Amino acid sequence: MPLYNLRSVKTPRLCGRLLDLFSRILRLPIIGRMIIELIKKKNKINEMVRFAMMMTTKGTLYYPIHEMTREEEAMHRGMVKETPLDLKEVATMEMEPVSSSSINNAWQEEEEEFRHWKISDYTSRYLNGTTTPSKIVDRLIRIIQNMNDKSKNSSIVTQMNVEQLRSEAAQSTKRYQDGTIMGVLDGVPILVKDEVPTVGFPVTRGVSFLSKTVEKDVFPILKLKQQGALLVGKTNQHEIGLGTTGYNLFHGTPRNPYGKDDRIHYYTGGSSSGCAAAVSMGLVPLAIGGDGGGSIRIPSSLCGCVGLKPTFKRMLMDTASGSSVFHLGPMTANVHDAALAYAIMAGEAEDDHRHQSRKQPPVHLHAYVTTMKDSRSLDSLRGLRIGIFEEHIEDADANVVAVTRKAIEHYQSRGAEIIQIAIPHLQEIHVAHGVTITTEIFSHMENHYYSNRYTKFSPETRVSLAVGASWSSSEFLAAQKIRSYAMDLMEDMFRDKVDIILSPATPCVAPQLREDAMSHGESNLTQTAQLMRYAVLGNFTGIPAMVFPVGYDDETSLPISLQIQAAHWREDLLFRVARESNGILEHGIAKPAMYVDVLGTENDDG
Repeated sequence: MPLYNLRSVKTPRLCGRLLDLFSRILRLPIIGRMIIELIKKKNKINEMVRFAMMMTTKGTLYYPIHEMTREEEAMHRGMVKETPLDLKEVATMEMEPVSSSSINNAWQEEEEEFRHWKISDYTSRYLNGTTTPSKIVDRLIRIIQNMNDKSKNSSIVTQMNVEQLRSEAAQSTKRYQDGTIMGVLDGVPILVKDEVPTVGFPVTRGVSFLSKTVEKDVFPILKLKQQGALLVGKTNQHEIGLGTTGYNLFHGTPRNPYGKDDRIHYYTGGSSSGCAAAVSMGLVPLAIGGDGGGSIRIPSSLCGCVGLKPTFKRMLMDTASGSSVFHLGPMTANVHDAALAYAIMAGEAEDDHRHQSRKQPPVHLHAYVTTMKDSRSLDSLRGLRIGIFEEHIEDADANVVAVTRKAIEHYQSRGAEIIQIAIPHLQEIHVAHGVTITTEIFSHMENHYYSNRYTKFSPETRVSLAVGASWSSSEFLAAQKIRSYAMDLMEDMFRDKVDIILSPATPCVAPQLREDAMSHGESNLTQTAQLMRYAVLGNFTGIPAMVFPVGYDDETSLPISLQIQAAHWREDLLFRVARESNGILEHGIAKPAMYVDVLGTENDDG
């Protein structure tokens, strides 16, 4: 058997009224079941069960929580002792500006240079009196309302509490005037994905009939607020988080900010679609997404952002939907802001399910902080082992492969050792993840699926839920046995062979939302699985992963991104390696076609 066995999913692409009809047929007891079983047979789902049955020494593993050895505990304690976490110190570290020459801009005149504003750009201007949180919030409200009025991109921010936001901004402004700054994010505007529970906003998960009242912030959001962050609002997402394009029938589908041709609607990716679009186009320097199967990393990579999926339970958010694969994480315009957000949001909580978050080491940025002074050195990555799975990298479009190889050469030139690795049984691992996430989300939506609210789901979501409803108990248990195998595989890989696994973030640039999918969406499981090709392993095993832009497509100017993964709890290594990516982009970060200059001297209201 070849070491690389990952296959494309084989299903027809359906859209329009045919998709609507198909989704209704799947709900029929006999015919629907027959069609689902035919699809499962065509995609050889039984091979996953057979492989699980062969592993007689493996038990099932549901939550991918890595329990540290004594050696690992001692290592992390030593790192924390050497570099104790100081948020003020991290926030004020000297970083190179993120800027570049422009590309064609659909909203405003082309300029010679632009920059994505950093978190520190906001706080430094508040400190020197150049602007205030109140002024920035007023500008953001005008920009978002103007976008909504003109229907240019109304599907990015779906909820705002304007009165509350202005009040909190006024309080932040007064703190700067009085010299009583709340924290390193005081007055910094942020956005949060719809499905993340946040006080003052109902959780709708991107559908019309859900509106769950939130009485308590999830712990990472609370920690951001304790540092003074201003929550501008909630962002759009792929309906119930079960998709990779960002399509949303109820709120509308965000456009990719890098799409330079107004006649072509490129997807942002999903499911954290609004977050990625907002950061990419400059609305906010930080957005918080959720990732169950690439839902932070896919939109971040397609929109040219930095996206972090941390170790499972590193940033606590207990959820009934996708509970064993879901990760909360930051989406930013640069690596340093992602590191700062991680340092704030990560850590154990007192009220998590079965105290799972308490099994993690203290939060630190050791590898990132200790090598900061060496980052300009030609051998800044000496001693680092980067693993590449050649066949897996090659399973991407030619432009993606070329940019990935350029990145590998860059890291090698910085002293990193490139090591050939193999990750066997990726096909079985991907199927097992698919069984798990669709089962978990269906179990959370089952009451709605079998009610008169069924028709309020988009046809694509109905199809995905029908798949989630089809799995047997033996298939679900087989998937968890394969998770145990995959966890062992990754733990052994990082213990004995490599420090980092490098791959493309996605095998292609952002796909188009075609005209025939506008009214009812599209069910294209082939495309969905394709976009998830490099993401699944991180969700299923809980290892941390990070994506960031390293190139642009010559024809469309759409971003091409890289993914790096590390051992459980080693996010600090990811930040170190990602920081070293500056030299890969010869001309820096390209300016999106849709961009708003929130901190600029001109009041660009979009």
